[in-house]
Amino acid sequence: METTSAKALTTDIFRRQAEDPNLARAEALRRAAMALMETGALKDPGSGWALYSFAHPLFWAPFSLIGDGR
Repeated sequence: METTSAKALTTDIFRRQAEDPNLARAEALRRAAMALMETGALKDPGSGWALYSFAHPLFWAPFSLIGDGR
């Protein structure tokens, strides 16, 4: 799995739950995945240009929720 998008997605899930303790983990996952699809991209460190977008399911579809973790 591509680690940059995985780190961004999981960090965003826990950030969202820390900001709103009443937010269910499934909803946090949904919101984080949507944000990754809409704005995420791997950028070339030299030019800053996007090499590819994280909108492709390869980057977010492997994640599934087991339990709510509350």
